[in-house]
Amino acid sequence: MSQQQSLQELVELGQKAMQNAEFDEALEVFSRVAIEDPTNPAAWFYLGVCYLETGQPDNAGEALDRAIAADPDYADAHYMRGTVMGATGHIDLAAECYRKALAIDPNHYKAEEFLIRTEALIESRKHYREAMRLIYSPQHEDDWCNRAVRELLDSVAIFPDSPAKNEFKNLSKYVFESGQRRFIYGPAVSGEAMLISMLGEAESALETNRWPDALTRYHEALDLAPDEAFIHHALGLCYFYLEDLPTGIRAWRHVIDIAPEYDFSAVPRLSQ
Repeated sequence: MSQQQSLQELVELGQKAMQNAEFDEALEVFSRVAIEDPTNPAAWFYLGVCYLETGQPDNAGEALDRAIAADPDYADAHYMRGTVMGATGHIDLAAECYRKALAIDPNHYKAEEFLIRTEALIESRKHYREAMRLIYSPQHEDDWCNRAVRELLDSVAIFPDSPAKNEFKNLSKYVFESGQRRFIYGPAVSGEAMLISMLGEAESALETNRWPDALTRYHEALDLAPDEAFIHHALGLCYFYLEDLPTGIRAWRHVIDIAPEYDFSAVPRLSQ
């Protein structure tokens, strides 16, 4: 049996091990192939995959670099290199790798899928970082709270698992505690006695930190005035304090849909 045949058998053995999720065994096999034939791009590629599957991203990156050096047009290797970059937090470099894979093979659907996801993550991160700058700046800029809310909302809208979602409760506390000295007044509702009563009870509950009661009353008011932004704002505050971040985020997002220039920096209150 020739050396080439022997190496081919090893490759097939390694591929079978990978199919059975036996990555440690496959790693040993492809290591032997790479040693015997260091210019074999497939051996380095599979070795990189095995390293990644066994929790060794640095070794995976080196192996995939060897695969690309042996065959610069190896689209799968560029794609998998992007996966390694993404797994280690280098999302800008990951996007570059996916673009290279697509330049070589425009029909590489996995590279296209991951590029779309990675570019969304990059855009989400930009909004998150701008929100952090606004929130934690030593000297707050004019209208910083409203801008920060919108940046956080944009970050989460693009990437739902953005760390931005963890900042909403802190920001809502600032709004509630600092904003109590100011109020956003809702529309005049003279003649709507039931609505006035509901909102009055809701405000009282909100100002005394009775969040479940406030939530109930604002929802009742919402049935009568579904498009009032200040009610959705108040609901967002309640949900954040009740640890229901996803619903609070949706409430504040709806505020912007209703009133794009809405002021989030103060506590909502019914017009007098």
